[in-house]
Amino acid sequence: MLDLIRQSLPQFTPAERRIAEAILDTPSTAITDAARVVKVSEPSIIRFCRRFDCDGLPDFRLKLAHQLAVRQSTATIAESGTDPFAGMVDDIFNRAAEALRETRHDLDLDSLRRAVSLLARARRIDVYGYGGSGFLAGEALHRMACLGIASVAYSDPTLQMVSAARLSPSDVLFVLSFSGHTSYLISNIEIAKKSGARVVAICPGGSIVASLADGNINLNAYRTSAGPLIVPTGRAPMYVMLDVLIALLAPELGKTD
Repeated sequence: MLDLIRQSLPQFTPAERRIAEAILDTPSTAITDAARVVKVSEPSIIRFCRRFDCDGLPDFRLKLAHQLAVRQSTATIAESGTDPFAGMVDDIFNRAAEALRETRHDLDLDSLRRAVSLLARARRIDVYGYGGSGFLAGEALHRMACLGIASVAYSDPTLQMVSAARLSPSDVLFVLSFSGHTSYLISNIEIAKKSGARVVAICPGGSIVASLADGNINLNAYRTSAGPLIVPTGRAPMYVMLDVLIALLAPELGKTD
């Protein structure tokens, strides 16, 4: 059930997403007092439960508790005693490790092969990201430059718009998005597609960006932290996915010469 909730994040309403993120963040807390934890109405929680073929909140709690009991036998839970400093360190490491496990679980190898093939055949690759993913667009540019690929990275939506209009059918637009719903990216992807460019994305499956891409690599692990320090869980998986993509792309480049 937790896997299904995570994979469905892009399709939820704002209220449903708050419920889902609370459950994914701390499942044991969310199932004991869901309404208080996420500050939504009881009807919203009941509708959320019914999305997963549950009769209501008690049925949902029972099924989720059963899954947690099964996972508990193999999970590693940080127990740092009363030391809040060590507790925060362990929490960040455990969240990153769990996000990486989730990403590998969700990865579809056929989609990954398609993405690699599209990138390998591109005359040039423009990389788009916005906000947090904009910094990773620069990382992608650096790695592609090391492979000798003609590429440019843009995190400014206006420059993306100018770039998108000048792409050709021989080019590929490579999009990085944690949410898959950023309006600037969506509109600029549509411009690029009208120019004939193919689109490869790393973003949540089922999102708008994923639906526009010719090849999407699912990244469903991203969630914001409920703590005072906003530490999203998706950055480490995004870096690792770039590692995977570049490692697979390097040998393919020689085949296209």
